[in-house]
Amino acid sequence: MGKWVRTGTIVLILFGVLLIYLKDVYYPSLPIRSISKSEVINKVNKSNGNIVKITEEDSYQWYVSEMKQGRAYENLKRLMEDKGWFFKEQLGSGFVFQNEQGEIMVSSEMWTKKYVIFHFPNDI
Repeated sequence: MGKWVRTGTIVLILFGVLLIYLKDVYYPSLPIRSISKSEVINKVNKSNGNIVKITEEDSYQWYVSEMKQGRAYENLKRLMEDKGWFFKEQLGSGFVFQNEQGEIMVSSEMWTKKYVIFHFPNDI
């Protein structure tokens, strides 16, 4: 009996360690290559529910926010307003913002049921 308990305990410990190191497996692929899934999760968890910049890649800025009953979209609108752009309309998964320079489109993508990823040009 003691041998089975020891074997079972060792298997559970190894399984737990494997889950800790492979937690990236549980999240879908990111549309960007320059940052890992676990880094994105860590950044958003430290953001206190706000939108957070995760990287700049291929001439785009990439941000992530928790959805929490649409809060991600409000976070995006507040971020863009801080940058001098004002919300005009939503077209599907895109958000149109405008200012005196013209209009831009911010694309959104549900990364998981809990997180939304946004991207828009670097020159904003």
